[in-house]
Amino acid sequence: MPKKKKWKKVLIIVLTILIILIIGRIIYLFLGENDEPITSVNDFESVKELVEYNECEYIRMANSTEEGYEKDIYIEFSKDPIESDGNVNKVLYDNLTSQIAGKLLGTNFRIIDESRNIVIRIQFEGTTVNLYTINNDSQYFEHLKTQYQVGTYEEDAQTPISIQSNELNAIVNNNWSVNNLNLGSIDSVVNSYDIYFNEGYKIRNLYSNVFNIIFIKNYTNEVFPGITTGMTNEQVQSVLGEPTYTGNASGVIGYKNEDFYAFFYDGEISVYRNDQTYSTNEFLEILNEYNDSGDYNKFVEQVTNLWRDYDSYTKTQDRVILQYTLKGIRIDFNSLSNNGVTVYKNCKGELAEQIKGGSVPANVYTNFDTDLVFQYEDNRVMQDMMYRHPVDPIEELYTEDYVVIYEQTTDGGMQNIRFFSRNKEKIDLELKDIYINSIYKLDENNYIYAIYGRGIYRFNIETHEYQTIIEGNQSFNINKIENNIIYYDNTQIEI
Repeated sequence: MPKKKKWKKVLIIVLTILIILIIGRIIYLFLGENDEPITSVNDFESVKELVEYNECEYIRMANSTEEGYEKDIYIEFSKDPIESDGNVNKVLYDNLTSQIAGKLLGTNFRIIDESRNIVIRIQFEGTTVNLYTINNDSQYFEHLKTQYQVGTYEEDAQTPISIQSNELNAIVNNNWSVNNLNLGSIDSVVNSYDIYFNEGYKIRNLYSNVFNIIFIKNYTNEVFPGITTGMTNEQVQSVLGEPTYTGNASGVIGYKNEDFYAFFYDGEISVYRNDQTYSTNEFLEILNEYNDSGDYNKFVEQVTNLWRDYDSYTKTQDRVILQYTLKGIRIDFNSLSNNGVTVYKNCKGELAEQIKGGSVPANVYTNFDTDLVFQYEDNRVMQDMMYRHPVDPIEELYTEDYVVIYEQTTDGGMQNIRFFSRNKEKIDLELKDIYINSIYKLDENNYIYAIYGRGIYRFNIETHEYQTIIEGNQSFNINKIENNIIYYDNTQIEI
C-alpha cells in the first residue's frame, strides 16, 4: 500500500476516535451525575420536581382549605381526563397521584387543576390510602367513559338474512332449544362442542339451548340463500354486502339481524342467537344487594341460580370470572381493572336502559364499543387458528394430519389432550381419559398413553378406537417406546 494512502487511513481512524470522545464528553457535561435511572419517589427532592417529571405544570402548594386535608397542590395536568375519541388518560392521573401520595406518605392532600375543574382527594389510614376520589367519584374515569359511550351510542347495523338450512331453521323455530330435535349422530366432542362431522356442523349447547352452531366445510347445502360453506369472505360480501363486524387479527367478518348473528371465516359459517328476551330486573336487585354487602361469592351464586346459561365460569381461590356472552355481561372479581360487572353493547333489558339514562350502578363498567358476541367469536377463531398452527408445536406428537394440544397439570401430567385437524379435512378428537401422565406417538395413526395407577392404552385417531394394553396399580411411567416395545417402571411390554 502506498505510504500516502496508509497515512490517510490512519488519520481517518484518529479523527473518528476524537469525534466519539468529544460527543461522549458533551453527553457527560449535559447529564453529569443525573443520568442514573429514577427508581423511587425518594429520588425527587420535592413534589414540584415530581410533577414536572410527569410533564405537568406545578403552580403552588398551600395549606388545605378543606377540613380533613393538610395540603392543597395546585397543578395543571398535561392532558384532559378524556380525549375527543373517548380514550381516557387514567394512567397519567393515577400515576402522578400515587407518586405524590408516596412522597407525602401519611399526609392527607388534594390535587387541584382549576383549569379543568378537577379536585383529587387522597386520605390515609396510617400509611395506607383509604380514599382516592376525583371530583368525589371513586370511579371517575369509568363514568367518564360511560358518559362518552352513551353519548355516542349507535345500534349496530342489521342485515336481512333468510335461512336456507333445514337444521338451522329447525333450531330457530324450536326457540334454540335442543329438546325434541333430531340433529344426527355426535361423532366427537372437543372444547365443549358436539361434532356432527358427517352432517357437517358442530354445536355448543348451554343448559339445553344452542349457544353456537358452526357449519364446517363438508356441509353441502346452502346455509343462507346463495351462501354455502367453503366460500371466501369476498364471495360472502358479494351476496350480503358490507359486514357489520370485522376482526382485525382473525379476519372473521360478521352480520346480524333480529334473530341471529352470522360470522364467516375460512369457509366456515358460525351462527349465534341474538338474545333479546331476557329481563335484568332480578339481576339489578342482586347487584344492589352485593353493593350493600360486598359479598361477591354470594353475588355469583345468586346470579348463576338466576341465569344458568353462562358460557364461561372460572373460579379460583382469589378470583371469579363469569361470562354471559349472549346477554352482553361479564363478571370479574379481584381483577386488576374493571373489577365487578362489565356491560357490553349487546346487553338488553332494564340494566342497559338504566345506564343509557345516565344512572350507572356501583361496580358496573361499560364497554358499549364492543359487542360481546363478536368479541367471543373473534377470540374463538383466533384460538382455533393457534390450535391448528401453534407457534411452538409438540414436534414429537405431530402427524401429517393432526396437531396435538394438551394442558399441563400441577403434578406434571396432562389433561384435555386434543387432536386438531391441520387442514380441517379430518374430524377433531379429544381423549376421553384425563390426568394422563405421558403420551407417545407410535405411528401416524396410533398413540400410546399412560395413566398413573390405572394402565397403558392405545388410541387410534383414524378409527377412534381405544385398546387396553395393560392395567394395574403401578406408576406406569413410560421411559421410551422402541420396536413396538414399551419400556416402563423398570419393565417392558410388547404392543
